[in-house]
Amino acid sequence: MLKKDALLKVLATDEKRAFYILNIIFEIEVRKKAGQRTLLIVDDAADSFDYKNKYAIIQYLKEIAEDDNFWHIILTHNFDFRRTIQSRFINCKSCFMVTRKEDRIAISRVVGIKNVFVNDWKTQFGYEPRKRIACIPFMRNLVEFTKGKDNPNYVKPTSLLHIKDNTGDFQDGDLFEIHKNIFGELPANMDPFKGTVPDLVFKEADGCLNDGYSANFESKIVLLIAVRLRAEQYMLRRISDSTLPGTITGNQTTELPNRLRRNFPNDAEIATMDRIVLMSPENLHLNSFMYEPVLDMSDEHLRKTYSDVNAFRPEFHHGGIP
Repeated sequence: MLKKDALLKVLATDEKRAFYILNIIFEIEVRKKAGQRTLLIVDDAADSFDYKNKYAIIQYLKEIAEDDNFWHIILTHNFDFRRTIQSRFINCKSCFMVTRKEDRIAISRVVGIKNVFVNDWKTQFGYEPRKRIACIPFMRNLVEFTKGKDNPNYVKPTSLLHIKDNTGDFQDGDLFEIHKNIFGELPANMDPFKGTVPDLVFKEADGCLNDGYSANFESKIVLLIAVRLRAEQYMLRRISDSTLPGTITGNQTTELPNRLRRNFPNDAEIATMDRIVLMSPENLHLNSFMYEPVLDMSDEHLRKTYSDVNAFRPEFHHGGIP
């Protein structure tokens, strides 16, 4: 009989993982048969598996949970996995989110498992500024999917996710009109901010810096949008080309840092710009199926990045949108 250590030496990585899981299943089945009380701690069990096998693992965990002698502690950073197990066999009240800070960790009840757009943001759009701001990329994508990129209700939100020539012209009230055009009605309990959308974004982002540390979904979106707008403000002012941003026809998120690097190769903020380019593009192309990366981001990291980019130039606090 081949010994375990010898077997592991000849198995490929995927085969080792399968062998490891089979050993765990064997141990669990022995304990079930013996009626042995067991606490099972599962850490990202479905990582690196395709969807078929992921759901097989979830089904097996559900079957174990139905045995009175077994208890689970399931750990995961995979939002889709967490949402699936919650829908199958774990009560929402038993789901918690852990946020890491420099000197401690915080544990809070999980939020946003079910459709946060329909169940939360859309219903509070009219009177919750952060949720209204967080809806900007979602509404933009809805229009892209249904009407195309030439539709005004796609073009307008784009000017709120990038610095465009007309970005400073958009009032908060314009978001209510976009909402009406997309959903066929004005939101309930409207309380628009008396000012431009960028002013509102920066006001709410500043407020996020003073919030308690928690995995607040809409606050993360607000910070991401504010980080990008502040960064583009800085780059446009630094490059100082009167034709920009109007002459940019490609990807503005990468074009501006490239221009900054060419014009000012020794600029002290290039490293921060690169960090923002890596962090923001995909996360701001937000839809109901692809918001796990945003939840996965550390609140502390987002706040620090916003504080860094906000401190680039004092005129950020006094000037409008270029």
